[in-house]
Amino acid sequence: MHRTMAEETGHSYKQLNCPICLETFESPKVLACLHTFCEKCICRHASSLRVEGTRPDTILCPVCRSPTPAQCTEQTIEDWAAKLPTNAVIVSFLDSSKSNKDVLVYCQPCLTVSKWHISVAYCVTCSEYLCSNCYSCHKIFKFTMDHTISVHSMLLQQNLNSSQDDMYRCSLHWKKYKYICSDHKEFCCSDCAINDHRKCDKLMAIKDLSQSTKGGQEIKHISDNLGGLKKLFTTLLESKSQNLESIEHQRTEITKSVKAWSETIKQHIEWLEIAALEELDQMHKQESVTVSDEIIECKSAIAAIETSERILIDGTKSENELKSFITMTKISQHVLKYKEKYNTKETKSEVVELEFHRDRVCEGIINTLNSLGKTFRKACNIPRLSTISSTTENIPKKIQPNSMVTFSAKIPSDAKVCFIYSGVFLPDDRLVLSDVRNEKLKMFDKSFRCISSLKMKCPRHVCRVDHNTAAVTSGYNINLVSVSNPLTPLRSINVGYQCYGIASYQQNIIVDIQGDSLLTYDTSNKIISKIQSYDSLNSAFNLHCVSQDGHNIYYSTLNVIVTMDMKGNKLNYFENKDLRVASGLTVDKNGVIYCCGSKSKTVIQVTPEGRQLGVLLSSDDELQNPLGLCLNDRNDVILVFEGESNFVKVFRLI
Repeated sequence: MHRTMAEETGHSYKQLNCPICLETFESPKVLACLHTFCEKCICRHASSLRVEGTRPDTILCPVCRSPTPAQCTEQTIEDWAAKLPTNAVIVSFLDSSKSNKDVLVYCQPCLTVSKWHISVAYCVTCSEYLCSNCYSCHKIFKFTMDHTISVHSMLLQQNLNSSQDDMYRCSLHWKKYKYICSDHKEFCCSDCAINDHRKCDKLMAIKDLSQSTKGGQEIKHISDNLGGLKKLFTTLLESKSQNLESIEHQRTEITKSVKAWSETIKQHIEWLEIAALEELDQMHKQESVTVSDEIIECKSAIAAIETSERILIDGTKSENELKSFITMTKISQHVLKYKEKYNTKETKSEVVELEFHRDRVCEGIINTLNSLGKTFRKACNIPRLSTISSTTENIPKKIQPNSMVTFSAKIPSDAKVCFIYSGVFLPDDRLVLSDVRNEKLKMFDKSFRCISSLKMKCPRHVCRVDHNTAAVTSGYNINLVSVSNPLTPLRSINVGYQCYGIASYQQNIIVDIQGDSLLTYDTSNKIISKIQSYDSLNSAFNLHCVSQDGHNIYYSTLNVIVTMDMKGNKLNYFENKDLRVASGLTVDKNGVIYCCGSKSKTVIQVTPEGRQLGVLLSSDDELQNPLGLCLNDRNDVILVFEGESNFVKVFRLI
């Protein structure tokens, strides 16, 4: 047995009762929290909150206790309540209830955008009526899926049928479409055809045209367009979903970076504090010894004077005048000596005070320091579907603005200024550097704090062999070192020639000997290949690196970057005014080569094909003599080594 519309919607009418008086709403008013009450009820509630002689600045909702501001403290409670917004939806529902007709309430969210859709459900939590579309979204959205919703099944079905039927009817006359006007490109009913399209030349009956569309190319074309649009939006959805995940990951990484940067600053401040206190202790000790010695001299002088006083008294008491005269004469001479000694001490005497003066540069930094850094929003257009290809375009990296920091590679046991020529990041962001001048291999944690060092004669270049091992060129040898904390020597390979640049691929080590040949050693320390330098370039190998797929070797020589395969066949080379005296180089996971120009004071980016992507760093970025560089595994941090310097520059890439 089917229920009537009134029976089907009866439950929703229960929502038309005021939460205060529990009666049907009279002049329903909406508070800021969207809860609705009778105007009289909210007046009484506000009056009960009023303190004698004053008026409340806010009114708390009787249901959720959320505040609604009283817009004018000079008006009465009644005037304030009368000016509250009226709940038009409830008023509409009350009117339909009183007329005892099946007049349906419109969707409240749709009304805010001037769309008139019939409601099929009521959200008790939001106090809103919803159409079928809003109802479906309400059940899906994370913030509303748990809301209590009263669904009117008959209204829902009627609305679905009505929505489908509306598609074929004239919105003005509510008659079915019978004609199509090509002049105005719109459908029209019989009334519209008579009233508005009498003078149109291309007014055709839909029935005549519909016969030709069945199974025709038009339907297929429209279907293909719909499928294409669906594919476009699906791709866009996937891109946005990936972007959301990427933003979450970036937030995590930036949080780590901010904390690491903060920790670096704290560690540097602690080091400055230790240095200042050590200087204070040394000065205190020195001055204390000096003043203590002067105190001892004063005490000795006082004791000598007291002794002279006793001798003088005893001598003058003697009846022997000769003895008294001699005593008096000698004591007089002592007095002259004491005066001379005092005058000397008084002239040189000074009161020592210790004072601490703040370093002006440090104080200036503190006064001007407003933040640790800024997070920038970088947006790029999503490529059109038609432009998506299977090949990956090499996109040049850029330096994140204001991201440069420096850290000191000098450790307490260093006797000389550091000369950092090479370095390599480990998978966990630890860093291994070779200090030629102090003859040490040094390991730093992710905060760039030295955690281990290893004495090694003339360590030149270092590369990572695997997660636990690094290889270092040192004179005629290749030294293999465990990078577990602490650094531990494993074994040494005697090459028999001076070794310079070094790289590795799949645990094979490629080393530059004598500057004119590349030798490749396997894991058993056997030579498996040898590549001679190119006479056509009239140059020798300088430094080199290997692509991550192991197909190409890149090396720098004079003003040139050369690309060759693993057999030594030259593929291409790059030469440009932005690169003068090419030195250290490395390659990222996308195959982009980064190379230092020590004379041009630049770091440039070059594709494997020899095409310049751009100048990454220059003298404008405070580069003085870039000799080496290294990238971390994520390719978002680059370090630049400038030879004879205690400091290493760190830049963040975007």
